[in-house]
Amino acid sequence: MASPVRIAALGGLGEIGMNCLALECEERIAVVDCGLLFPAEPFGVEAISPDLSWLRERRDRVGAVLLTHGHEDHLGALPLLLRDVPVPVYGPRLALALLRPRLEEAGVRADLREVRDGEVVRPGEGSPFAAEFVPVAHSIPDACALSIATPQGLVYHSGDFKIDETPLDGRGTDLSRIEALGREGIRLLLSDSTNADRPGTSLSESEVGPALHGAMEGAPGRIWVACFSSHLHRIQQVADAGRAYGRRLVPVGRSMEESVRLGVELGYLRLAPGQLASFEEARDLRPREACVVVTGTQGEPRSALGRAARGELSGLPVRPGDRVLLSSRFIPGNEVAIGRTVDGLVARGAEVLWEDFRALHASGHAQEEEQRRLVRLCRPGHFLPIHGEMRHLSRHAAHAAAEGLGADRRHVLVDGEVLELSDGGVRRLEERLPSGRVHLARDGGFAAVSEDVVRDRRGLAELGIVLVAVLVDRSTGEPVRSPEIRGRGAAGLSGREAEVAGEVSRAILALPAGERDAASMEREGSLAVRRWFRREVGRRPAVQVVVLSI
Repeated sequence: MASPVRIAALGGLGEIGMNCLALECEERIAVVDCGLLFPAEPFGVEAISPDLSWLRERRDRVGAVLLTHGHEDHLGALPLLLRDVPVPVYGPRLALALLRPRLEEAGVRADLREVRDGEVVRPGEGSPFAAEFVPVAHSIPDACALSIATPQGLVYHSGDFKIDETPLDGRGTDLSRIEALGREGIRLLLSDSTNADRPGTSLSESEVGPALHGAMEGAPGRIWVACFSSHLHRIQQVADAGRAYGRRLVPVGRSMEESVRLGVELGYLRLAPGQLASFEEARDLRPREACVVVTGTQGEPRSALGRAARGELSGLPVRPGDRVLLSSRFIPGNEVAIGRTVDGLVARGAEVLWEDFRALHASGHAQEEEQRRLVRLCRPGHFLPIHGEMRHLSRHAAHAAAEGLGADRRHVLVDGEVLELSDGGVRRLEERLPSGRVHLARDGGFAAVSEDVVRDRRGLAELGIVLVAVLVDRSTGEPVRSPEIRGRGAAGLSGREAEVAGEVSRAILALPAGERDAASMEREGSLAVRRWFRREVGRRPAVQVVVLSI
């Protein structure tokens, strides 16, 4: 009898981002990816990590982390995990190059082990798993899928992938190897669901270059191109198009500058001598000589594009005649933030183009026909959609059904749930793992921000705060004068402070003389303010009462 294998979803099933999966067998664990999610809410939270407590509690069982590629939503949380679970990390060359500075910033030392296409590794001594890195096309070089041999048969993890017949670097998804694995027998297929709601096939990356050329033609001012900093294939095409019009490439923003530097050093980017210009050099270039490449495609307020839209990019302002190309997809949920950025750019006189106008972007994720093609190649016994919100997972499961997989062979999980492969079949277990979100703020790496703090910040942003200062006689506990009321963002308070002050005074005087300690007076004063707002305004701002005795 073969040992059962459990697939535990820690992140990425129920959201786009925060991808993290664990395979457990014979008390040994292999982790696939460990990424972040970037929130749209501006409450001092810069990233969100999956709850990694289940792995920390089993650190002695974790053998290694297997990285599919170098995007933040797949490796960004590794400094948090490796600080407490110091295991080897196997991954493609570029993924490890992008990971190193994040580990250094967090002060975490790690055993990073580079793998090549087709290489097989065993994640930890005595591990029952053996993982083969299968090359796939994606929006970053070196992306891989994982074919994981287990006591319960092959588990194929697609990673993030697309089927690009004309990849820019010639390295596409290895369909022949996947087909061979399918003939060998794949027990379970885990497949990327990000674009499950998009019919047809994704655009080839090689088609973006001509669109960039066309979009740059005739621009009288600077060209600005916003894309993901890790998308080195896209940056290469931006550089090529810019060079055709006599423009130097100007990377702006910390992550973009670092990615371009790494791309040149590692040979992923091929730039002509003198084509690259620094931010300082760009100030002296004529507008028609500059092609500025920045981050900020999703409206991130602190990105280079976000700062440029607000006029905060000192020395390199957006001006009338500039043309901005948004070379990315609008990720669902970010539309408002992106619209705010576009409005800011247009207000400064720029012309803004995005994929609705031209083929300025090609997704790195498979669409419906590619997803169904993978199912046909793999011929899996069972199917588990991964990487997506519930609507994506459900839609992807429907694609598998259309390829002949019955209901008993399709499984839809969300974070915290566990799928077990055993001799008796494949089933979802009743047990739930700790799952959830850990909010993070940048502080020499990332530091956790408690859920209570995030909830308070959200409440303050939505409803405001009322501050109450009460001066009381130390001997009697009675107010010496009317309480002082100040509001910040509290609707309905302006001009009615005296009413609220009266409510607070009456609540304090209603306390028996022997019970007028500071804590009791603050509690009753706060309740009085809340009652007033609930009755008069129908809203519940945060309330802070301070009692001072004289």
